[in-house]
Amino acid sequence: MASGEERDQSPAQCKSCHGTGEIANEYGPAACPDCGGAGYLPSAHVLVEWRARDIERAHAGSGGNTGGDVRWLLAELRRCREALTEVSALAQELDEGPISSRIRFKVNQALRLYDVVSEKKP
Repeated sequence: MASGEERDQSPAQCKSCHGTGEIANEYGPAACPDCGGAGYLPSAHVLVEWRARDIERAHAGSGGNTGGDVRWLLAELRRCREALTEVSALAQELDEGPISSRIRFKVNQALRLYDVVSEKKP
């Protein structure tokens, strides 16, 4: 990439449906399960929630303590992610400085809300 050239900010095309948003199954075309029918992959933040829902569904009827343990763990995951999102919002309100920058960077590192792009110095 040449200096000053703008980076492409478009989301990554889904490799399962090749950007069409549909896959073929025995009943005809269906929405792609990997991209939700959009044709491109959502953010990592959304993918984590989708995966959590898949795990929750898979263990919903589990016997014994497994189903309850999975529901508890996913509730804790969601609670912590919500708290980190709020911390990030609060850090945005602080004056720009090294501490607020570190807070936002660490929150983003955990939640993956934004892509991190290294700056090239001249």
